[in-house]
Amino acid sequence: KPHPLIDYQTGSLRDDFDFGTVLLFDAGVFKSASKKVKGGYKFAGLYSLRLNISQDKPIFRVPEFLYSAEQVDFRKSGIKQFDYVDPQNRDVQIEMESAVTEHLKSINAFINPLQRKINLSEHKFENEASIIIPVKNRSKTISDALNSAINQKTNFPFNIIVVDNHSTDGTTDIIRNFTERFKNIIHLIPEREDLLIGGCWNLAVKHTGCGKFSVQLDSDDIYKDSSTLQNIIDLFHKDCCAMVIGSYILTDFNLNQIPPGLIDHREWSAENGTNNALRINGLGAPRAFYTPLLRTIHIPNVSYGEDYFLGITISREYKIGRIYEPVYICRRWKGNSDSDLDIEKQNRNNNYKDRLRSIEISKRIKFNNEN
Repeated sequence: KPHPLIDYQTGSLRDDFDFGTVLLFDAGVFKSASKKVKGGYKFAGLYSLRLNISQDKPIFRVPEFLYSAEQVDFRKSGIKQFDYVDPQNRDVQIEMESAVTEHLKSINAFINPLQRKINLSEHKFENEASIIIPVKNRSKTISDALNSAINQKTNFPFNIIVVDNHSTDGTTDIIRNFTERFKNIIHLIPEREDLLIGGCWNLAVKHTGCGKFSVQLDSDDIYKDSSTLQNIIDLFHKDCCAMVIGSYILTDFNLNQIPPGLIDHREWSAENGTNNALRINGLGAPRAFYTPLLRTIHIPNVSYGEDYFLGITISREYKIGRIYEPVYICRRWKGNSDSDLDIEKQNRNNNYKDRLRSIEISKRIKFNNEN
Protein backbone atom coordinates (compact mmCIF):
# COMPACT_ATOMS: atom_id res chain seq x y z
CA LYS A 1 0.00 0.00 0.00
CA PRO A 2 1.15 3.61 -0.51
CA HIS A 3 3.63 4.97 2.02
CA PRO A 4 3.91 8.73 1.41
CA LEU A 5 6.82 10.69 2.89
CA ILE A 6 7.25 14.35 3.85
CA ASP A 7 9.58 17.15 2.78
CA TYR A 8 12.86 17.76 4.60
CA GLN A 9 13.08 21.04 6.51
CA THR A 10 15.75 22.88 8.47
CA GLY A 11 14.08 21.46 11.57
CA SER A 12 14.01 17.86 10.35
CA LEU A 13 16.60 16.90 12.95
CA ARG A 14 15.00 13.66 14.12
CA ASP A 15 17.45 10.83 13.64
CA ASP A 16 14.48 8.62 12.71
CA PHE A 17 13.32 10.93 9.89
CA ASP A 18 11.75 8.65 7.27
CA PHE A 19 13.58 9.04 3.94
CA GLY A 20 12.28 5.72 2.66
CA THR A 21 14.74 3.03 1.58
CA VAL A 22 16.19 4.71 -1.52
CA LEU A 23 18.44 7.77 -1.15
CA LEU A 24 20.40 9.38 -3.99
CA PHE A 25 23.52 11.47 -3.29
CA ASP A 26 25.61 13.83 -5.37
CA ALA A 27 29.02 12.17 -5.20
CA GLY A 28 30.93 15.41 -4.75
CA VAL A 29 28.62 16.66 -2.01
CA PHE A 30 28.77 13.23 -0.33
CA LYS A 31 32.57 13.24 -0.24
CA SER A 32 32.75 16.81 1.04
CA ALA A 33 30.18 16.25 3.80
CA SER A 34 31.72 12.92 4.84
CA LYS A 35 34.98 14.69 5.70
CA LYS A 36 33.17 16.54 8.50
CA VAL A 37 31.77 13.37 10.08
CA LYS A 38 33.48 12.58 13.39
CA GLY A 39 35.49 9.38 13.43
CA GLY A 40 34.45 6.45 15.58
CA TYR A 41 30.70 6.54 15.06
CA LYS A 42 29.11 3.09 15.18
CA PHE A 43 25.51 4.25 14.71
CA ALA A 44 25.37 7.94 13.80
CA GLY A 45 27.45 7.99 10.61
CA LEU A 46 24.60 8.36 8.12
CA TYR A 47 22.75 10.74 10.45
CA SER A 48 25.81 12.98 10.77
CA LEU A 49 26.37 12.82 7.03
CA ARG A 50 22.92 14.07 6.10
CA LEU A 51 23.08 16.83 8.73
CA ASN A 52 26.37 17.96 7.19
CA ILE A 53 24.88 17.83 3.70
CA SER A 54 21.91 19.94 4.80
CA GLN A 55 24.25 22.72 5.94
CA ASP A 56 25.29 23.45 2.36
CA LYS A 57 22.78 21.85 0.02
CA PRO A 58 18.99 21.30 0.01
CA ILE A 59 17.65 17.80 0.58
CA PHE A 60 14.85 17.27 -1.93
CA ARG A 61 11.98 14.78 -1.91
CA VAL A 62 10.61 13.58 -5.23
CA PRO A 63 6.82 13.60 -4.63
CA GLU A 64 6.09 10.43 -6.60
CA PHE A 65 5.85 6.71 -5.85
CA LEU A 66 8.94 5.40 -7.65
CA TYR A 67 9.69 2.04 -6.03
CA SER A 68 8.34 -0.68 -3.75
CA ALA A 69 9.80 -1.92 -0.48
CA GLU A 70 8.97 -4.58 2.06
CA GLN A 71 7.75 -3.44 5.48
CA VAL A 72 9.96 -4.80 8.27
CA ASP A 73 8.69 -2.98 11.38
CA PHE A 74 5.05 -3.76 12.12
CA ARG A 75 4.84 -2.13 15.54
CA LYS A 76 2.17 0.47 16.19
CA SER A 77 3.17 4.13 16.00
CA GLY A 78 2.34 4.49 19.69
CA ILE A 79 5.11 1.97 20.47
CA LYS A 80 7.76 3.08 17.98
CA GLN A 81 7.63 6.67 19.22
CA PHE A 82 9.39 5.61 22.45
CA ASP A 83 12.45 4.01 20.84
CA TYR A 84 14.66 6.93 21.81
CA VAL A 85 13.91 6.53 25.54
CA ASP A 86 14.51 2.76 25.58
CA PRO A 87 17.58 2.08 27.80
CA GLN A 88 18.64 -0.64 25.35
CA ASN A 89 19.19 2.08 22.73
CA ARG A 90 21.27 4.32 25.01
CA ASP A 91 24.57 3.89 23.13
CA VAL A 92 22.81 4.79 19.90
CA GLN A 93 21.22 7.85 21.44
CA ILE A 94 24.51 9.16 22.84
CA GLU A 95 26.01 9.13 19.35
CA MET A 96 22.94 10.75 17.81
CA GLU A 97 23.06 13.51 20.42
CA SER A 98 26.73 14.10 19.67
CA ALA A 99 26.00 14.40 15.95
CA VAL A 100 23.13 16.86 16.33
CA THR A 101 25.13 18.94 18.82
CA GLU A 102 27.97 19.31 16.31
CA HIS A 103 25.42 20.27 13.66
CA LEU A 104 23.82 22.95 15.85
CA LYS A 105 27.24 24.40 16.60
CA SER A 106 28.02 24.52 12.88
CA ILE A 107 24.87 26.52 12.07
CA ASN A 108 25.15 28.76 15.18
CA ALA A 109 22.00 27.34 16.78
CA PHE A 110 23.72 25.74 19.79
CA ILE A 111 22.50 27.10 23.13
CA ASN A 112 24.89 27.52 26.05
CA PRO A 113 23.52 25.70 29.13
CA LEU A 114 24.01 28.75 31.39
CA GLN A 115 20.33 29.65 31.39
CA ARG A 116 18.36 32.27 33.27
CA LYS A 117 16.65 31.44 36.55
CA ILE A 118 13.21 32.70 37.53
CA ASN A 119 12.58 35.15 40.39
CA LEU A 120 9.67 33.28 41.95
CA SER A 121 8.89 36.04 44.45
CA GLU A 122 8.26 38.70 41.82
CA HIS A 123 4.51 38.01 41.46
CA LYS A 124 1.85 37.30 44.09
CA PHE A 125 -0.93 34.76 43.58
CA GLU A 126 -3.84 33.60 45.71
CA ASN A 127 -3.10 29.99 44.76
CA GLU A 128 0.37 28.53 44.49
CA ALA A 129 -0.68 26.13 41.72
CA SER A 130 -3.46 25.36 39.29
CA ILE A 131 -4.00 21.90 37.86
CA ILE A 132 -5.23 22.45 34.30
CA ILE A 133 -7.45 19.85 32.65
CA PRO A 134 -8.65 20.49 29.07
CA VAL A 135 -11.42 18.03 28.25
CA LYS A 136 -13.88 17.13 25.53
CA ASN A 137 -16.07 14.04 25.66
CA ARG A 138 -14.18 12.04 28.27
CA SER A 139 -17.08 10.81 30.38
CA LYS A 140 -15.27 7.50 30.96
CA THR A 141 -12.15 9.07 32.48
CA ILE A 142 -12.80 12.62 33.72
CA SER A 143 -13.90 11.44 37.17
CA ASP A 144 -10.61 9.59 37.64
CA ALA A 145 -8.65 12.69 36.62
CA LEU A 146 -10.61 14.99 38.92
CA ASN A 147 -10.36 12.64 41.89
CA SER A 148 -6.63 12.39 41.29
CA ALA A 149 -6.34 16.19 41.32
CA ILE A 150 -8.56 16.70 44.36
CA ASN A 151 -6.64 14.14 46.41
CA GLN A 152 -3.30 15.95 46.11
CA LYS A 153 -1.75 16.62 49.52
CA THR A 154 0.15 19.92 49.65
CA ASN A 155 1.38 22.54 52.09
CA PHE A 156 0.04 25.32 49.85
CA PRO A 157 -3.36 26.29 48.38
CA PHE A 158 -4.16 25.09 44.87
CA ASN A 159 -7.13 24.91 42.56
CA ILE A 160 -8.22 22.93 39.52
CA ILE A 161 -9.20 24.63 36.25
CA VAL A 162 -11.24 22.40 33.95
CA VAL A 163 -11.70 23.73 30.43
CA ASP A 164 -14.75 21.83 29.19
CA ASN A 165 -14.57 22.21 25.42
CA HIS A 166 -18.29 21.81 24.64
CA SER A 167 -18.60 18.14 25.60
CA THR A 168 -21.72 16.30 24.44
CA ASP A 169 -21.36 12.89 26.14
CA GLY A 170 -22.21 13.73 29.74
CA THR A 171 -18.76 15.01 30.69
CA THR A 172 -20.19 18.46 31.50
CA ASP A 173 -22.65 17.04 34.04
CA ILE A 174 -19.89 15.05 35.73
CA ILE A 175 -17.75 18.19 36.09
CA ARG A 176 -20.69 20.19 37.47
CA ASN A 177 -21.27 17.52 40.08
CA PHE A 178 -17.65 17.88 41.19
CA THR A 179 -17.81 21.68 41.31
CA GLU A 180 -20.84 21.48 43.61
CA ARG A 181 -18.83 19.36 46.06
CA PHE A 182 -15.40 20.98 45.78
CA LYS A 183 -14.99 24.75 45.88
CA ASN A 184 -11.47 24.76 44.45
CA ILE A 185 -12.63 23.57 41.01
CA ILE A 186 -13.16 26.22 38.31
CA HIS A 187 -15.33 24.99 35.44
CA LEU A 188 -14.76 26.95 32.22
CA ILE A 189 -16.72 26.51 29.00
CA PRO A 190 -15.14 28.55 26.18
CA GLU A 191 -17.23 31.03 24.23
CA ARG A 192 -15.37 30.01 21.11
CA GLU A 193 -16.06 26.62 19.56
CA ASP A 194 -12.82 26.34 17.59
CA LEU A 195 -10.43 25.81 20.48
CA LEU A 196 -8.13 22.82 20.55
CA ILE A 197 -5.93 21.75 23.48
CA GLY A 198 -3.50 24.65 23.10
CA GLY A 199 -6.34 27.15 22.94
CA CYS A 200 -7.90 25.66 26.07
CA TRP A 201 -4.58 26.07 27.86
CA ASN A 202 -4.40 29.72 26.81
CA LEU A 203 -7.86 30.26 28.28
CA ALA A 204 -6.94 28.60 31.57
CA VAL A 205 -3.58 30.28 32.20
CA LYS A 206 -4.98 33.73 31.45
CA HIS A 207 -7.91 33.23 33.84
CA THR A 208 -7.69 35.46 36.91
CA GLY A 209 -7.94 32.41 39.17
CA CYS A 210 -4.88 30.68 37.73
CA GLY A 211 -2.14 30.01 40.28
CA LYS A 212 1.56 30.84 40.21
CA PHE A 213 2.33 27.49 38.58
CA SER A 214 0.23 25.82 35.87
CA VAL A 215 0.38 22.03 36.04
CA GLN A 216 -0.77 19.56 33.39
CA LEU A 217 -3.28 16.78 33.90
CA ASP A 218 -4.84 15.28 30.79
CA SER A 219 -8.47 14.24 31.05
CA ASP A 220 -7.73 10.52 30.63
CA ASP A 221 -4.66 10.42 32.88
CA ILE A 222 -4.07 10.51 36.64
CA TYR A 223 -1.28 11.48 39.01
CA LYS A 224 0.66 8.52 40.39
CA ASP A 225 -0.15 9.38 44.00
CA SER A 226 -1.16 12.25 46.26
CA SER A 227 2.37 13.74 46.39
CA THR A 228 2.79 14.55 42.70
CA LEU A 229 1.79 18.21 42.87
CA GLN A 230 3.91 18.87 45.96
CA ASN A 231 6.95 17.27 44.33
CA ILE A 232 6.58 19.40 41.22
CA ILE A 233 6.21 22.69 43.09
CA ASP A 234 9.08 21.82 45.42
CA LEU A 235 11.38 21.48 42.40
CA PHE A 236 10.31 24.87 41.05
CA HIS A 237 11.43 26.48 44.29
CA LYS A 238 14.59 24.39 44.60
CA ASP A 239 15.90 25.14 41.10
CA CYS A 240 14.15 28.47 40.31
CA CYS A 241 13.19 27.00 36.94
CA ALA A 242 10.59 28.15 34.43
CA MET A 243 9.28 24.68 33.61
CA VAL A 244 9.26 21.28 35.29
CA ILE A 245 8.79 17.97 33.48
CA GLY A 246 8.15 14.70 35.28
CA SER A 247 8.23 11.03 34.35
CA TYR A 248 5.28 8.74 33.71
CA ILE A 249 4.21 5.13 33.47
CA LEU A 250 2.30 3.87 30.43
CA THR A 251 -0.78 1.78 31.22
CA ASP A 252 -3.87 0.44 29.52
CA PHE A 253 -7.33 1.77 30.33
CA ASN A 254 -7.51 -0.38 33.46
CA LEU A 255 -4.16 0.99 34.71
CA ASN A 256 -2.20 -2.18 33.97
CA GLN A 257 1.37 -1.28 32.98
CA ILE A 258 2.19 -1.80 29.30
CA PRO A 259 5.51 -1.65 27.38
CA PRO A 260 7.75 0.26 27.50
CA GLY A 261 6.51 1.08 31.01
CA LEU A 262 8.43 3.93 32.62
CA ILE A 263 9.11 6.92 30.37
CA ASP A 264 11.68 9.03 32.22
CA HIS A 265 13.52 10.83 29.39
CA ARG A 266 16.95 10.32 30.91
CA GLU A 267 18.37 11.45 27.59
CA TRP A 268 17.88 14.94 29.02
CA SER A 269 20.92 16.49 30.67
CA ALA A 270 21.47 19.82 32.37
CA GLU A 271 24.48 20.35 30.11
CA ASN A 272 22.85 19.70 26.74
CA GLY A 273 19.15 18.98 27.16
CA THR A 274 18.01 22.15 25.43
CA ASN A 275 20.02 21.25 22.31
CA ASN A 276 19.19 17.55 22.23
CA ALA A 277 15.51 18.53 22.56
CA LEU A 278 15.62 19.54 18.89
CA ARG A 279 16.45 15.94 17.91
CA ILE A 280 13.72 14.11 19.79
CA ASN A 281 9.96 14.22 19.41
CA GLY A 282 8.88 14.66 23.03
CA LEU A 283 10.05 15.89 26.41
CA GLY A 284 7.92 14.00 28.92
CA ALA A 285 4.97 14.46 31.27
CA PRO A 286 3.51 15.90 33.32
CA ARG A 287 4.56 19.40 32.34
CA ALA A 288 4.30 22.40 34.62
CA PHE A 289 5.04 26.06 34.01
CA TYR A 290 5.68 29.32 35.84
CA THR A 291 2.43 31.08 34.97
CA PRO A 292 3.72 34.69 34.54
CA LEU A 293 6.17 33.48 31.89
CA LEU A 294 3.63 31.17 30.26
CA ARG A 295 1.23 34.10 29.89
CA THR A 296 3.78 35.87 27.69
CA ILE A 297 3.87 32.93 25.25
CA HIS A 298 0.93 32.35 22.95
CA ILE A 299 0.36 28.60 22.97
CA PRO A 300 -0.53 27.33 19.47
CA ASN A 301 -4.19 26.39 19.13
CA VAL A 302 -3.48 22.77 18.20
CA SER A 303 -4.02 19.37 19.79
CA TYR A 304 -0.57 18.00 18.96
CA GLY A 305 2.85 19.47 19.64
CA GLU A 306 1.77 22.45 21.73
CA ASP A 307 3.63 21.01 24.72
CA TYR A 308 6.76 20.38 22.67
CA PHE A 309 6.59 23.95 21.38
CA LEU A 310 6.58 25.25 24.94
CA GLY A 311 9.50 23.05 25.94
CA ILE A 312 11.85 24.09 23.14
CA THR A 313 10.76 27.73 23.41
CA ILE A 314 11.27 28.02 27.16
CA SER A 315 14.52 26.03 27.22
CA ARG A 316 16.13 28.50 24.81
CA GLU A 317 16.60 30.91 27.71
CA TYR A 318 15.37 29.28 30.91
CA LYS A 319 16.16 26.28 33.04
CA ILE A 320 13.90 23.23 32.87
CA GLY A 321 13.71 21.06 35.98
CA ARG A 322 13.37 17.29 35.64
CA ILE A 323 11.83 14.62 37.88
CA TYR A 324 13.06 11.16 36.90
CA GLU A 325 10.86 9.17 39.26
CA PRO A 326 7.33 8.39 38.01
CA VAL A 327 4.74 10.93 39.17
CA TYR A 328 2.09 10.43 36.47
CA ILE A 329 0.05 7.64 34.87
CA CYS A 330 -0.52 7.95 31.13
CA ARG A 331 -3.29 5.77 29.74
CA ARG A 332 -3.12 4.30 26.26
CA TRP A 333 -6.46 3.15 24.89
CA LYS A 334 -8.43 3.32 21.68
CA GLY A 335 -9.82 6.71 22.68
CA ASN A 336 -6.34 8.28 22.69
CA SER A 337 -5.40 10.60 19.87
CA ASP A 338 -1.93 9.05 19.44
CA SER A 339 -2.24 5.40 20.41
CA ASP A 340 -2.01 4.06 16.83
CA LEU A 341 -1.82 6.49 13.91
CA ASP A 342 -2.07 5.82 10.19
CA ILE A 343 0.73 7.09 7.95
CA GLU A 344 -1.15 10.26 6.96
CA LYS A 345 -1.57 11.34 10.59
CA GLN A 346 2.01 10.39 11.42
CA ASN A 347 3.22 12.52 8.53
CA ARG A 348 1.05 15.45 9.55
CA ASN A 349 2.32 15.29 13.13
CA ASN A 350 5.96 14.89 12.13
CA ASN A 351 5.73 17.69 9.59
CA TYR A 352 4.28 20.00 12.24
CA LYS A 353 7.02 19.29 14.77
CA ASP A 354 9.67 19.68 12.08
CA ARG A 355 8.15 23.09 11.35
CA LEU A 356 8.27 24.01 15.04
CA ARG A 357 11.94 23.04 15.10
CA SER A 358 12.65 25.04 11.95
CA ILE A 359 11.16 28.14 13.55
CA GLU A 360 13.00 27.52 16.81
CA ILE A 361 16.34 27.08 15.03
CA SER A 362 15.85 30.48 13.37
CA LYS A 363 15.09 32.00 16.77
CA ARG A 364 18.15 30.40 18.35
CA ILE A 365 20.42 31.65 15.60
CA LYS A 366 18.99 35.15 16.08
CA PHE A 367 19.36 34.82 19.86
CA ASN A 368 23.03 33.83 19.52
CA ASN A 369 23.74 36.65 17.09
CA GLU A 370 22.30 39.17 19.55
CA ASN A 371 24.05 37.82 22.66
